[in-house]
Amino acid sequence: MKKIEIQVPSLGESITEATVAKWFVKKGDKVNKDQVLLELETDKVSQEIYAAESGTLLDVFFQEGEDVNIGDTLGAIQFLGQEAMSKEENKEKKDENNNDSKAIKEVIVPSLGESITEATIGKWMKSIGQEVAKGEPLVEIETDKVTQELYAEDNGVLIEVFFKVQEEVKIGEVIARLELKDILENSKKNLSSEILNKEEKDTVNRIASNTKLNTEVLDTDLDPTVVKRTGIGNKVTMLDLVEFSNDLTFSPAAKKSIREKKLNINDHHSTNRVTKLDSIEKMKTFSQIEKRSVNELSENTDVSKPLTKLRQSIASRLKQAQNTAAMLTTFNEINMLKIIEIRNKYKVQFLDKYGVKLGFMSFFTKAAITVLKEIPEINSEIKGNSIIYKNRYDIGIAVGTERGLYVPIIRNADRMSFSNIEEEILKYGKMAKDNKLTMEHMKEGTFTISNGGVYGSMLSTPILNTPQSGILGLHNIVKRPWVVNDKIEIRPIMYVALTYDHRIVDGKEAVTFLVRVKEIIENPEQMMFDL
Repeated sequence: MKKIEIQVPSLGESITEATVAKWFVKKGDKVNKDQVLLELETDKVSQEIYAAESGTLLDVFFQEGEDVNIGDTLGAIQFLGQEAMSKEENKEKKDENNNDSKAIKEVIVPSLGESITEATIGKWMKSIGQEVAKGEPLVEIETDKVTQELYAEDNGVLIEVFFKVQEEVKIGEVIARLELKDILENSKKNLSSEILNKEEKDTVNRIASNTKLNTEVLDTDLDPTVVKRTGIGNKVTMLDLVEFSNDLTFSPAAKKSIREKKLNINDHHSTNRVTKLDSIEKMKTFSQIEKRSVNELSENTDVSKPLTKLRQSIASRLKQAQNTAAMLTTFNEINMLKIIEIRNKYKVQFLDKYGVKLGFMSFFTKAAITVLKEIPEINSEIKGNSIIYKNRYDIGIAVGTERGLYVPIIRNADRMSFSNIEEEILKYGKMAKDNKLTMEHMKEGTFTISNGGVYGSMLSTPILNTPQSGILGLHNIVKRPWVVNDKIEIRPIMYVALTYDHRIVDGKEAVTFLVRVKEIIENPEQMMFDL
């Protein structure tokens, strides 16, 4: 009888452990191929584990709530009956008759969260025929809530891709196949050797035959302690070989640029440090060609591109806000002179002490929280026939990216210092650009601040982030005529807007909110000394 182990798969870069959230079957239960067996949770994602074959759940080694490491055996499935025996016998015969047969691994769309049944292929990181190392990203998939990378669970070669970019896929569907193989596995086993053994050297030479490495180095014995190994599982990457062979050093930014843009690493022959700028220079000619191609296409034809799941979600939520809330916007203007003077005076000391820049968002976040405490209706929401007053101040900060608008939440912002708030804003900005934000980062906010001024917006009417009842819109700072002691002087002025749900917030409260924010920003001593 055949038995197969249920193992914890690779769950993404930097993730080393998970928690067993729920078993959907019990020991002794019959299971069908592709049936959901259990759900794993990490601090980034939840993933369902499916049965590779039909059979009986023979063993369960970890219970719900227990932590597991990547590669741990969670349980085992036993295959019964003649069919399973036949499969095993056929496999053995096939292995005997064909020593060159390769193991195949299917890439399956995992569970992406409760209620999500389908997704869209956002981007393939690998092309057919490319080698893939365990833990490397294969494909990026998008839903209306989150974008997630799928990672290779084993070393191999991508041999089939069943869905193109922007095509829809369902949870549990096979989207690609990998032919498994060990890349430089022998190198990892012989780290303690003084020189690379013959198998390692053959592997290096095989890889070198496809790249312009320094052949003089390859003709000599290599010391494995000298060859830097930066690959997953302590393996030698192509960049490691190029660095060692050509006496180069790639900066971390250059390595990232080379991997993302798939640059030809053999273009670098100088014996020095290769920076990101060097790598970008190599791409200029290609970028100009690509731009010409796009321009020629746009001049001749219309281009149809489907909405991404994220963009569909944004459209749906904005339309829902218009349909459900009685939105109204009120405006005011703020003299930013004192805030600018304070920022200019202390920005260097602030950066030196806290490691982040002092921006305007922390001032407005603090000011907004002060007024939200005075006017709690703007920090509440309507649920059914009730008003839910929030006794917390979880402030959403709108972040625009190429993929769309994200609104991560600064939780318990009322307990934070200026530096804490700036650190959170910086962190979320980087996560948004790197596509690392999840729904956990964006749910259950109580109030939102959107800064269109960074794009040059003079004035706007922001749309509510439902079910919230208020959103503060900030705009660009422009020198305008300002009356000071009956004289016209030039001052840096910002227009601000508050969109609110008129079902719960009256006009008086909305106007008072902006007037109080104006008072605090124009007299920041009140905020700094909690007056």
